[in-house]
Amino acid sequence: MNLREKYRPSSLDDLAGCEEFLAAARGWDIDTCPANILLVGPPGVGKTSAALALLRSLQGEFFDPMNYNVTNASDDRGIDYVRDLKRIARQKGMGVSRRGEVLDEFENFTSPAQKALRQILEESHRTTVFILIANDIGPIHSAIRDRCVTYHFKPLSDSDTSVIDRLGSIIDAEGMPSVWKEHLPALVRTSAGSMRKAIDTLDSLPKEAGAMMEFLRRDTNNLNRAALSIMGSDFPTVTARLTQALESGQSRFGVLQGLRYRVKPLMESEDDWHAFMLTYGEFALLAHSWPDDDVAYVEYFIAKLKKNMEDRK
Repeated sequence: MNLREKYRPSSLDDLAGCEEFLAAARGWDIDTCPANILLVGPPGVGKTSAALALLRSLQGEFFDPMNYNVTNASDDRGIDYVRDLKRIARQKGMGVSRRGEVLDEFENFTSPAQKALRQILEESHRTTVFILIANDIGPIHSAIRDRCVTYHFKPLSDSDTSVIDRLGSIIDAEGMPSVWKEHLPALVRTSAGSMRKAIDTLDSLPKEAGAMMEFLRRDTNNLNRAALSIMGSDFPTVTARLTQALESGQSRFGVLQGLRYRVKPLMESEDDWHAFMLTYGEFALLAHSWPDDDVAYVEYFIAKLKKNMEDRK
């Protein structure tokens, strides 16, 4: 079992970040919980774990697959599935008054399926708690949003003690070098605030004292070289360095964010900075929805950046 699954939060108290959601969830029971909940945020910040932890809290000893279901909307996203869901949502739980239905990656639900789901959300509030999970709220119809209580999950912060403590406890439990704890804030930044990515990185490193620093130094070097190459208009080198950063395990958004931190103090021209941010903003939004591979993502980013910088001259 990988560490991500081994240390997946099983209760509300195990969750890191998502303070707004936790503040509300701790006050709910099976009867007072909102019927329809929408959790929105980038991958790896704990949305699915939060949904399951909430259902475990609500259903207690009756938390069992017979009382909840998790569906990935990338696989089952059409009108036929929603017809089945209508029948399922009418059924009461075993030992509890309400079942749980978790629809992950809900932004991939087709438009007809979303329209059909609206009535189900209204009619099943006595028998089912629906938890919709999405990386991007844009494709979700306003009629669905209006029927849900929405919580936005942000990338985890390197200054959040619950995040650092969670990672530190994994280091202790797995017998990893304690010196790694000193670098946890940098690891969270490199992981773009994704707990999933941070834990995967811990899992991948050899249990040697210098392994964490070597990993962080390697990624820092790639981004430093990329930033300097932008200033010299050496775009082939920028492409190569960003690709290497992604191949080392960093997320797309983490790479862009790290590049932004390094480029800003180097730019003397306000026009160049505006051109960079114009490109950065577009690709930050695309980071979680880009349909092709990382190489194509980087090449398109560089092509757009080059064009925007040249157009401002």
